[in-house]
Amino acid sequence: MIFLSIVIPHYNLPRELLTRCVKSIVEQDITPDSYEIIVVDDGSDEPPYWLSETFADYPVYLHKISHAGPGAARNRGITEARGRYIQFIDADDCLQPKSLAPCLDIIREELPQVFRFHYRICTDESSLSGPTTSTTIKTSNIISGAVYMAENNLSGSPCTYIFERSVVLKHNIEFATNVFHEDEEFNVKLHYHATSLIDSNAVIYNYCLRPGSTTSSSDKKFEEKRLDDLFSLLERLTRFRKKQEETSNKIQRKAMKRKMSMLTVDTILNLLYNNESAKQIHILCKERLHPLSLYPLPYLSHSIKYILFRFLANSKIGLTILRQITPNEKPAKR
Repeated sequence: MIFLSIVIPHYNLPRELLTRCVKSIVEQDITPDSYEIIVVDDGSDEPPYWLSETFADYPVYLHKISHAGPGAARNRGITEARGRYIQFIDADDCLQPKSLAPCLDIIREELPQVFRFHYRICTDESSLSGPTTSTTIKTSNIISGAVYMAENNLSGSPCTYIFERSVVLKHNIEFATNVFHEDEEFNVKLHYHATSLIDSNAVIYNYCLRPGSTTSSSDKKFEEKRLDDLFSLLERLTRFRKKQEETSNKIQRKAMKRKMSMLTVDTILNLLYNNESAKQIHILCKERLHPLSLYPLPYLSHSIKYILFRFLANSKIGLTILRQITPNEKPAKR
């Protein structure tokens, strides 16, 4: 019986990167009959038909779609998946050696709807050979996804957890297509609805930085599109939040308030990184964030950094100060 489906969205990547990704999975200490690898090609100029020959002895399957972005590829992967659980891996990233099996043992025993883990940032091939995950993994008590989101800054990456497929099917959760930040929306809805979550210290994932990747692009039109999609994301999540009001509990409302405020912070930071003037940022906040009740930023005691940022971001003078002290380059992060 297939327990885990690993979904890899792929688009116009060098063969060696996808090979490295798939190889890092098939070399894990897990039996081939317990997992499957679903590579969804997002309309590449040359789809990776070579996968079936290169990995003929392993459960690797290729599906093709018309180009619509990684969200559409992940949606297709969810549809095709036969496993009880799903994990996403980007085609230019890879897994830590012998790191997955200990985590799957915990998942089989506890059956959480979400199992969270950590990642390493790798800048070159030599940095991939870091320490492997210990077989002794520390985990949190089982909580809900909403509790986790209410108490932590939820990462935007969908590659930092393994989740039960039935949750997304039950609540019709899917990735938006042809937009940036589609992963943020998916993550919020999944954690909002997940009734059980385990947070672990396991380091499974190698996030490989490379020039020219989607997350490292600095093209002006690209950045304008990314910013506009970020505002649109906040609009969609505001509608989701209002739709859930009658059935939500106190923890879910607290979780949404925290996440929405942190996404608003990210939006303002992205405007600063994009070298927008303090005046223009204030105008955009008034025009696009204020109608959503997201600006001025609410008083929340997330951290001292948030309190200070809120104090400055909520006024023209404060935004001018932020403009002067913020670098015009977005730091690389996951």
